[in-house]
Amino acid sequence: MIETRHTIRLNTLAVATFLLLGGHMVPAQASGAKAKPPAPDLHAGGAQPSSIPNDAETVVTLPGFHLSGANVTLHGVCKLVSYKVDSDNEIKMTITGARSIEDKDDTCSMAVKTVGGQASTWIVVELTDAQQQEQKAEQDAAGKAKAESFLSRSGKKWNLQFAGGTTAAYTSTGASPDGMPTFDDGAGNQVQIAVSDDGTVTMIESGCIRSGKLVGTEVKNGQSMGQCTPPGTWTATVER
Repeated sequence: MIETRHTIRLNTLAVATFLLLGGHMVPAQASGAKAKPPAPDLHAGGAQPSSIPNDAETVVTLPGFHLSGANVTLHGVCKLVSYKVDSDNEIKMTITGARSIEDKDDTCSMAVKTVGGQASTWIVVELTDAQQQEQKAEQDAAGKAKAESFLSRSGKKWNLQFAGGTTAAYTSTGASPDGMPTFDDGAGNQVQIAVSDDGTVTMIESGCIRSGKLVGTEVKNGQSMGQCTPPGTWTATVER
């Protein structure tokens, strides 16, 4: 009799649970269900070699774990010629460097994807000696053009008029060793005048900084800071 009551109580609990679940039976998880395989892991020392020459085919070995059945894709300054998954711990690839001297990014990224997930790593593509020399020549030429443009923006002569009625004339003497456009104030004193791309003017004298906005060949809103003589506002025209 005790056993029967216990059975009835268990059945009652089962019905209550069934009703709480909205009248839907929850199937038990199949005991034989397969677990998802682990994602590929590339923390095994990195690609070998870690850098390759440009414009040439190189065999690259990629060690790792859980690599079986992997699909490999490459992005960046390289091209994937072929690849083979040798084992669960190694992939061999043939890669061609495809970097131009204008490319700022020198990396070739690798993505390894399996049913378990994805992992990525990268290698560096090195320019050839000739390409490095060509790149340096272009960079030097660009730097020189930038310096010449900076010097040219500052003009050859500045004529300033101050709020009190006095005037000053600054004549270009070229660039200082650090590339700053340099001027002489007529009394043997040096003045550095820089004009940025947006027309902002900065004049640096001993203990004095003057600033303003160059529009065309004129500054109409000049201001003075520090120990400027004379102090206060100023206007100017620049001769090119």
